Amino acid sequence: MKNKFLKSHKGQTLYYFLVFLIILIISWAMMLNIAYLIRNRMQMQNEADCMALSLATYKARVLNFLAKTNYMIGSVLSLSTNPRMIQLSSYSSDKIGGWPASMAPSCENPMSDIVHDAINVGRNNSVEKTKQIIETLQKFQDIAIKSYLTYHYSMLINKKYNVLLLPIKPEKNLGLKRNSKGIQYYSTKSYCYYIDPTTHFHFLIRSKYKKSKYSWFVQGDKFYNQKIKVILRQKRANKKPLFSKFLNIQYPEVIIYSAASPYNIKGTMFPRKERTFTGATKLTASLVETSSAIQYALMAKSIAQPATFPPAGPFMALAEAGLFINYAESKRESIKLVSNKDNPIDAYLGAKNGGWAAHLVPYNAVNAYD
Repeated sequence: MKNKFLKSHKGQTLYYFLVFLIILIISWAMMLNIAYLIRNRMQMQNEADCMALSLATYKARVLNFLAKTNYMIGSVLSLSTNPRMIQLSSYSSDKIGGWPASMAPSCENPMSDIVHDAINVGRNNSVEKTKQIIETLQKFQDIAIKSYLTYHYSMLINKKYNVLLLPIKPEKNLGLKRNSKGIQYYSTKSYCYYIDPTTHFHFLIRSKYKKSKYSWFVQGDKFYNQKIKVILRQKRANKKPLFSKFLNIQYPEVIIYSAASPYNIKGTMFPRKERTFTGATKLTASLVETSSAIQYALMAKSIAQPATFPPAGPFMALAEAGLFINYAESKRESIKLVSNKDNPIDAYLGAKNGGWAAHLVPYNAVNAYD
């Protein structure tokens, strides 16, 4: 009897073992599915962060380049003069004349707009060269902006993910705008008067030469909206979860968000407003101011020797008065302009030690299109 009872209960634990085995296999499969999902999400997040940071870094480099060329444009323009009786300092894009000239005939600069031994001769050598240099720098700036746009749109080409970049279309000129005050170029008409066989001065008259519609870059209305947002959505993959048919499950759609932005802790390196002020470097200021001071001294010397020009004594006295007024007015204007730091030279020098860089920032969006 006892043996028959024991035989009738054989194999009863097999059912429990099979149930636990099925649960174990399903748990193992779900663990692998979840691990794959987490790893995939981490990879997508890394790629989104790299994409956003790469775009922001490229934008920062372009902003650094634009600021540097802005500085170069201001420096070239600050070397130009305002030819009013003599070469006076200008530092304003609406009064761009030739470069400061050497006083000695033996050291004459062939590019100078002042002609030695000239009578009623107009020149535009150096002012034309100035115009060519400025236009070349502006073309380099445009090329840099186009290179960023090309890089921006190239990010949309991705075999693994659907990529959405916000803003979809980058701000024109990266939030900057061209200074619409423009540049007014002047040619120089020079008259040469000898005080004695070794000393002379130039009497200058300016006339409008050419005008450029735009000059350097300034901050636009949306300049501070530099954040770049990246949204990654995985394209439908062939890979399916383990036991997907048996459990009737699918991998959920994964959407990843990331954002990055360029920054500069020292400043923007770009002027805030559209003005004609070019600013001045120590080198350009010394060249222009020295040239005008020498010319002023020579004219004052000539007027102190009216016997050199017997018929022109009254005219020379009148010229001296006019020159003094012009010189004083020019100095007042140049001091006022140079003291204003909202210009391409001082804006760059004040923030160049910071430089534009990039870092990841919070996405901070309720939905993908904020």
